[in-house]
Amino acid sequence: MTVNGRVPPWVLRSVAVLVASVLHVAPASATCFDGVRDGPESDIDCGGDCPPCERGDWCRGPRDCYSGRCAMQICEERIREPGEDVPAGYHVETSVADSAATARTIGWVSLGIGYGSAYIAALSQPGDVSWLYLPVFGPWIEVADSDQSMRGLLAMNGFLQTVGAGLVIGGVAWSGRQLVRDDAILAHFIITPSVIGKDGMGFWASGAF
Repeated sequence: MTVNGRVPPWVLRSVAVLVASVLHVAPASATCFDGVRDGPESDIDCGGDCPPCERGDWCRGPRDCYSGRCAMQICEERIREPGEDVPAGYHVETSVADSAATARTIGWVSLGIGYGSAYIAALSQPGDVSWLYLPVFGPWIEVADSDQSMRGLLAMNGFLQTVGAGLVIGGVAWSGRQLVRDDAILAHFIITPSVIGKDGMGFWASGAF
């Protein structure tokens, strides 16, 4: 139905309500996007009636947290112990706070620094150390070159990359698991009906993508 070529506002409002209902997403308060801890929020723009808070944010109860675990008023991971059944309303994700996650982080930093410096060296000396374009193995191949005069630096770089790659692989292989609320996923994507112009109606969408 149109009036003078325009869709009546009540039709647009009805569509907005229908879309929100289909997505099982409730409109969020405007305070959830103002960058200030106010209203019922437990931390800045999260908790209470806003999207769940991330690990390390303040919380008042389990529902404030993405993980469903609020300990000492801080959101923490809810670790899934080996063999533990997945509770109703939860699903399993890779842990981002266990020792394996720490190993992965250190590994990526070590590998990144090592390979980054090797790549720059290969660019600055074209043809002389071209094997350095190859991650991890490249420095060791150059060390084995009988004409190579930078064996010490290359060996250090190779060690840095090798340790980094080992930590990444080990961190992935032995990564722990965490439990995450199913409804927190939907809560991370929020559609908020809003007025556009004088008689128009539209949507604001926000969330973690």
